[in-house]
Amino acid sequence: MIIESILTTVNERGAANFAPMGVEWEEDEIVIKPFLETTTFKNLEATRAAVVNLTDDVMLFARGAISDVQLPARAAAVVRGVVLEAACSWREVRVEAVDATPPRARVVTRVVHRGFQREFLGFNRARHAVLEAAILATRTHLLPPEQIRDEFARLQVIVDKTAGPRERDAMALLTDYVRRTRPEQSAAR
Repeated sequence: MIIESILTTVNERGAANFAPMGVEWEEDEIVIKPFLETTTFKNLEATRAAVVNLTDDVMLFARGAISDVQLPARAAAVVRGVVLEAACSWREVRVEAVDATPPRARVVTRVVHRGFQREFLGFNRARHAVLEAAILATRTHLLPPEQIRDEFARLQVIVDKTAGPRERDAMALLTDYVRRTRPEQSAAR
């Protein structure tokens, strides 16, 4: 099963990287599949550790999907890494195996520590819609503009009907990013 998370890794100097990422989730094993050219992959290779943060704050997914964002975090308990301050819970993991076959690596990790900060409230329809919009925003270079435009329009309806202020702001951030990234989408409206 794929679980959406905010994956945190650090480089050899200790600088943190925050990346929204779906991971293959099992009880004691988590598989991470970053693209080979990403900071996430480079950090996993260098430090052989990560933190898989679970949060219900979709603004963090939106911001992380479209920019190199630094988020409030603290040191992990067991691995060399950081825990997202906004995490509901997290898993600290160590790399066990790396398959670097292009275009995406397959990094098998073992859970070495679990942490809990607060109850995970879950995702309503608007939060799901924002997550899907964040994923689309990372694919503007891969998908046809009309497909992204149509999907954003469909997702916006869901946000309009079921969102709170945080979800509305996150969707607006993503919509603005897509319009700036793919201006032909705005012209086509």
